[in-house]
Amino acid sequence: MKKIIYAGILILCLVSISGAQVEQGDKEIQVQGSLIAFEGMTVILVNFIYGKFITPNVELGGGPMVIYASSGDDDDSNISLTLFGRYNFVTGEKIVPYLSSQIYQFDISPEEPADFIDYTFLQVGGGLKYFVSDNLAYDVSGNLGIGLGGGDVSFIIYGGLSAFF
Repeated sequence: MKKIIYAGILILCLVSISGAQVEQGDKEIQVQGSLIAFEGMTVILVNFIYGKFITPNVELGGGPMVIYASSGDDDDSNISLTLFGRYNFVTGEKIVPYLSSQIYQFDISPEEPADFIDYTFLQVGGGLKYFVSDNLAYDVSGNLGIGLGGGDVSFIIYGGLSAFF
């Protein structure tokens, strides 16, 4: 119990540090994850993202995503890619909301008879960055995606950690 209390005090101390001050030219490295579980299937998504602020509000970037899926006795994993744009509502506060759009290629080497476009999704969404220091933030986002190949619709919630430099 003492360890939980000490961890809580440490988090509160980190939270008391000043708010976010993102500037043009700043860079962000982010790790995000998502777990999707439903009857008989589990999917784990892990994003590794790099972004650059071209203005204090506009960030562009991209990166790879590792996908692991398990269904019964069948396991599969692949590498995907994403490109994104975000509009950050930078206010100098600890919480920075943002709107985002991205294009995801969920499988960069699909097997026959699927086409490359069958695994391409356009997504729009938004999220919040909660700065625990000037250079570190928690990030939670939700994204609605539409598949370009078959018109599939998805909604994914991500949680992650961002470092700014």
